[in-house]
Amino acid sequence: MAEATNLMKKAAAALFPESGEEQASFLRALLAPGPRGNAIVWTVKPRHGEIETLPRKELPPWLPDFIEVVAPGVKVGLSEAYRTGDVYPLDFSSVLTGSALLAARDSLPNEARVLDLCAAPGGKSILASTWLQPGLILANEVEGRRLGPLRHNLSRCRIAAAHTQRLDPEEIARLAPGAFDLCLVDAPCSGQSLLAKGIENLGCFHPSTVKGNARRQARILASATTTVAPGGFLLYTTCTFSLRENEGAIEKLLDSHPDFAPVEVPHLASLRSALATFPAYRVYPHRSPGAGGFAALLRRDGEPGPGTRPPLSKPLLDYPVIGPASDDEV
Repeated sequence: MAEATNLMKKAAAALFPESGEEQASFLRALLAPGPRGNAIVWTVKPRHGEIETLPRKELPPWLPDFIEVVAPGVKVGLSEAYRTGDVYPLDFSSVLTGSALLAARDSLPNEARVLDLCAAPGGKSILASTWLQPGLILANEVEGRRLGPLRHNLSRCRIAAAHTQRLDPEEIARLAPGAFDLCLVDAPCSGQSLLAKGIENLGCFHPSTVKGNARRQARILASATTTVAPGGFLLYTTCTFSLRENEGAIEKLLDSHPDFAPVEVPHLASLRSALATFPAYRVYPHRSPGAGGFAALLRRDGEPGPGTRPPLSKPLLDYPVIGPASDDEV
């Protein structure tokens, strides 16, 4: 097993200040990663049994039947179900953090509009589609090299309500202020949890890496808040452990945007962050089948309603994933 760097030890001490044993367990999970819990999202019915999965009794009771956890060693990407788009694989941490959507579901209007601001490779859009059945998903990816895989995944999984764009978040905020009932920000981050997957990520604990990502996240979040309709939601997620990129990012947002408030996610209560004074949720690799992540759900003041969202003009919808674009505004 590789040895933890001083920066890793410092991070572990900040995360678990009262338990040296837990600091050691966390570092072992990063430095000597074992098999990780991969989930699959079924995008079709009926589901077929070619992929070996764990018994439902071993899964959280709130998990819907279209999400399963695959047995250790199963290569989902080699299955026929994957090739045909019947399933989409995700690290179980992504399912846990994405499941914060459930706390918003009953408050969203019919035919809700969803903006996935940092969408590639598509997992959060696919989760939102299956969990919420929205009227429209705008999946945005600013990096051109990631846009193709995003469109491929959404098309392969037949996410019919999805459109894609390649716009800076500031441009979307300018074009669509207050236009979405839910904005997803699966933010670019230092990616410290990649180590728990056995993926090398040099410098992910370095202060300059964390600082640079925190600045980018603050800019993205400022744009994201602009796009949320009155009474709408913002879900912020990362795949890192950094306090500055997680709780710190939300603290700054709440300080500068008093019209947003954190939302409790009851089924994630056991994952509530001990590092925040507001509802926020953490997944750790030594406590969970997943590699790790963070989630915070916020709601904007106001009451949702048909008159609270401006229309979306056609240019934003120029790139439907399936079928031609409509001539009408949505």
